[in-house]
Amino acid sequence: MNKTKDILQILGRMRAPASSKLDERVYREIENAVTSGTTTPPGPELTLGQMFALFIKKPSARYTLATTAGLAILAALVLIHPAPSAWAMDQAIETLKKYKGLELSGTISTDGKTYPIDLWLKADGSGDFIEAALANVGGQGMFWTMDNKSYTYDPDGKTVYTEPGITLNLNPWPGPKMLSLLLAEKNYKVIEGYDPATGQKRVVVTCSSASTGNSLLLEFDVSTKLLVSMKIWDNPRQDGTPHLDFQKILYFDDLADSMFNFQPPSGTFVTNMPLTVPDASLPALSDTNYGISVEGMTREQACQTIVQQYWNATVNYDFAGFRRLSPSVGDLSDEFLRKNFDLDGIVQVLKIGGIERTGRSKLGPLALVPAWVRAKDGTVAEVWMIVQFRESDQGTSCVIYIEHGYALNVKE
Repeated sequence: MNKTKDILQILGRMRAPASSKLDERVYREIENAVTSGTTTPPGPELTLGQMFALFIKKPSARYTLATTAGLAILAALVLIHPAPSAWAMDQAIETLKKYKGLELSGTISTDGKTYPIDLWLKADGSGDFIEAALANVGGQGMFWTMDNKSYTYDPDGKTVYTEPGITLNLNPWPGPKMLSLLLAEKNYKVIEGYDPATGQKRVVVTCSSASTGNSLLLEFDVSTKLLVSMKIWDNPRQDGTPHLDFQKILYFDDLADSMFNFQPPSGTFVTNMPLTVPDASLPALSDTNYGISVEGMTREQACQTIVQQYWNATVNYDFAGFRRLSPSVGDLSDEFLRKNFDLDGIVQVLKIGGIERTGRSKLGPLALVPAWVRAKDGTVAEVWMIVQFRESDQGTSCVIYIEHGYALNVKE
């Protein structure tokens, strides 16, 4: 797999370590500024150049521009000792509800290299999930969604890789649900300060996500209540160069569906995206304390069984059962899972499909299996699960890797 496909698969999966002295100083200052008085919830603990130019000039696209100078401003931010504030996360959540479109610009770092990235997102009716996405990774490739499928264009290989569902794993997207889930993280911290260049008040939120192993630094403008920059590390310590560093965020009331149409050059080869699991996830997936025994079952029967149990646990708020089936959520608290289940609002499992695609990791065979689930608002989504099969001295078993992608508002 070449570097272009690697970069864009990272975007599609989500779920470079050269640390600078400035990074270290900024985050040390932030950490030192946060004391026991920090606002923390109770209890334990988430270039299409011409086309883009035409879109920006569209008169009906009302937007709010929110920018920062990135890490330099954070370094110069005059930090204030944490104290009760006029700013609160629930205000930011309420403000973001009105926007159904986002443009995020910044950088993505992987394998020690950094590339510019521009990302356009459109939210679904609930405002919690991505309905359409388009990403341009510095001339290295394109990622986009169309008709509940995801596409990755590799210009070097002149190939488009396709897979079912919306697989851009920035879900929940940077909106109300994501911010609500962050409040449930046990190391959620808030500090206030001023941008000395403008005198504008800023709020910095830091936390790490128990569900993904990522850590985040979010900067909000106090007056607008809007998120103005976002950094995401692929480790829980904000260590090294951020994997994603969005330094500019544009807010739109909505975005036209045509914005997300990308046509690769004629003659481009189209093929299925290989089904894989990152090597870093294999130690957890090999733990036989998780998953179910599938002795005597076919792979089809095993997938039906474990995916049905996974969704039953979600609907019934069976936290122990949910953790047992998937190592990726093994460390999540009941509080965090309850909040996530509440926000997802899944109330019924309608159907479990057959194996749609197969693959293989170093641990063993993989299977991609769809399920149709109904939310409390009546909408139906098709969600795919990656099932990992394992063989050990204890016999054959399988475990859920992750929810791979989803299709919104499908027919039953």
